[in-house]
Amino acid sequence: AKFSNLRSDALTIAYALQCFEQSRNASQFCNENALHQKTMEEMSKLRKQLLQLVFNQRYCGLQQEFTWTLGTVEDIEHDWRVFSDKIPLSQIEENILCQAICAGWADRVAKRIRGTVGLEEADRKVNAVRYQASMVKETVFLRRWSSVAKSAPEFLAYSEMLQTKRPYIHGATSVESEWLVKYAGSLCTYSAPLEDPKPVYDPYNDQVLCYVIPYFGPHLWELPLCKVPIKDVQQRVAVFAYALLDGHVLPCLKSLKKYMSLLPGSILRPEALGQKRVGNLLSKLKTRSRTIDSCAMLREAWKENPRHLYSEIRAWFQEGFHSLFEELWETMHREVLLTPQDRFPDSSRKKKRGHKKSE
Repeated sequence: AKFSNLRSDALTIAYALQCFEQSRNASQFCNENALHQKTMEEMSKLRKQLLQLVFNQRYCGLQQEFTWTLGTVEDIEHDWRVFSDKIPLSQIEENILCQAICAGWADRVAKRIRGTVGLEEADRKVNAVRYQASMVKETVFLRRWSSVAKSAPEFLAYSEMLQTKRPYIHGATSVESEWLVKYAGSLCTYSAPLEDPKPVYDPYNDQVLCYVIPYFGPHLWELPLCKVPIKDVQQRVAVFAYALLDGHVLPCLKSLKKYMSLLPGSILRPEALGQKRVGNLLSKLKTRSRTIDSCAMLREAWKENPRHLYSEIRAWFQEGFHSLFEELWETMHREVLLTPQDRFPDSSRKKKRGHKKSE
């Protein structure tokens, strides 16, 4: 309990190891905390070997997917030995480590079983939390002495399965459902794009996205809705056209919808394709030579021809606004050059706050 991390057995062990290495008397520390000294010493040696291997990778001549720029081996050893009192990790650090564990053990994920319907009589009496492992057909169990057992998360990743009378999860770490999509997308299957919620444009990634239902692993566990890039070119262009007129690409258009002859959302209706202003805009966004489905592509098109889409967008506005359209057009050209953070500063701040909370 002294070293317990309620989200991960791995982090519990890591904290115990850190305290062991910080102790002045290893033998006394192990006796007081009911730890096996030789095991702790072997773990300490292994930790140092793994750390050295990470740093040696930079000299092996192979192309690396990442580089380390946060200090030397000595710097890390120094920080490792700094006494951290009762809170060894910040919430952000804890989340990062749990996500790394999820990515590394993505094929060893289990989902909690709630209720007893379908369970054998013997399994119902077991004093442990029941789970269904992604690669195992039978019910598996999480022992009560696991650091994670108290919270019994919906999903967890584990290091190994130990078979005694029944299969028990060992080395459990709580994982969030969205991490399975983010770090184990190859193990997910996805539904067809959903009509509701409607597709959206993401200005920060400059992508047109649709909502799908992800299913994880061979048991096809349903996960919360997620957004993925739209593959169909025609649909992608239509959603971008809607986002452009609605002010989600260039914010100067957002407050001017009241001057439009037709609401931007009508572009997404199949019956709207027969309308001239809809058809003209979509056909100009997708030509043989170019498909404009992002702010970057719009910027490139205007770089070559500053009047591209002028008449097609102007046609969406009522005649009474046409005298003001030239000024709007100039503002659109200024905004297309800005970064997403400068175009949408308020949303950018909210996004940063939300990202910090989810880390």
